[in-house]
Amino acid sequence: MPEPGPVSPAEPAPRTTFKMELSFDGTAYHGWQRQPNGITVQEVVEEKLYRLFGEREHIRIQGSSRTDAGVHALGMVCSFSAPPSPYIPDWKLKKAMNRLLPDDIRIRTAEVANDGFNARFDALAKSYVYVVNTGDINPFSGRYSWHMEDMTEIGALREAVKHVEGRHDFSTFTVERGKIDDPVRTILRSEIVTFGPLVCMYFLGTGFLYKMVRSMVGALMFVGRGRMTPDEFRGILLACDRAKCKDTAPARGLFLKRVFYEPDAWLDDLPSRPPFWIA
Repeated sequence: MPEPGPVSPAEPAPRTTFKMELSFDGTAYHGWQRQPNGITVQEVVEEKLYRLFGEREHIRIQGSSRTDAGVHALGMVCSFSAPPSPYIPDWKLKKAMNRLLPDDIRIRTAEVANDGFNARFDALAKSYVYVVNTGDINPFSGRYSWHMEDMTEIGALREAVKHVEGRHDFSTFTVERGKIDDPVRTILRSEIVTFGPLVCMYFLGTGFLYKMVRSMVGALMFVGRGRMTPDEFRGILLACDRAKCKDTAPARGLFLKRVFYEPDAWLDDLPSRPPFWIA
């Protein structure tokens, strides 16, 4: 009887690359990126994907940004590669995930992407909005904005925020400078948009440093409260010295608004009326 020949290895299951856009309330989470210090948004999403794809492997997702603890997102993007799900077709991914996820994390879109798509490295620009409430606090605004009722110098604030546009060394407005190889970033547009008592500070850039937006807002608040001139704010930026920075704004007012993957897709991007506001 002839000896059996070598057994051919099984063909690996075909894999699909997915792109998902999601929103989340960051209040209960220690930021986006998985870490040992507490539960994160990435950890929760990956656990649900593990269940959805048959618990055959732990799927690791790549986020477009690394939001801090307590920071929110309106349009975070993530990507991942997965084998076929034994439970759902690809086009039902959004609906199935939203059934499994807690209410403070929602999938906005889910689609098949080109092989090799990476939510972080393929991003061309991102926009952030920081919300300051200059009016009364209600049960909702206190969770998603920084209350500062004496911020009345909106004209000076609009002048000051324009100083961050362009390509600059943002060493003043970051922390852990020693861990950053290049502190130069480009801000494509910065605006102040108001909705009644809500003052929205908008920043669109090709990249941001760790806690950069919250640091800029912390200094801009001094301008808005009449304690610093727009030129003095510019001097702090040009100093490239973290010691010159003012307070870091609290995380609860910051939202990652959108992530862009197509040139000029951001041209009409500006803050809309914050959905939590109840007059």
